[in-house]
Amino acid sequence: MTGIHPWRRFGRLAHYKLCWHDHGPLGLTDFVARTVSLRRGLNQAQRRSTIMHETLHAERGPVPMGLAAKEETYVRKESARTLLPCIAAVGDALVWAQGHVEPAADELWVDLPTLTDRLKYCTAGEREYLLRRLHEEAPPA
Repeated sequence: MTGIHPWRRFGRLAHYKLCWHDHGPLGLTDFVARTVSLRRGLNQAQRRSTIMHETLHAERGPVPMGLAAKEETYVRKESARTLLPCIAAVGDALVWAQGHVEPAADELWVDLPTLTDRLKYCTAGEREYLLRRLHEEAPPA
């Protein structure tokens, strides 16, 4: 687990209200109503990951038409980096989980898409570090 507190960060958005919804996406940000809505039934890692993602949307504000996909990519990348800033911790979790991302995500207290995004958007140096770390800890054949 990391020391990042996404709920505290959301709490600093005093002009936004938290709501809950059934069905549909894990989270939604409504810039007009100034609400962030999370889907009921999420586990703790999903709530933590989703509130960070939606908080970033709320902080950044609406984007012009045609830029929604680019903005979503940015927010996914930034959310993953914010929740998982330390690549060494990611490496430790992956070693502990023997390279399996689902248990590593649980260990890091994030949902699977957040860890997947963190791995997808690694820098070249971070990727090298992770490959070296996993190779060093691999059991002999």
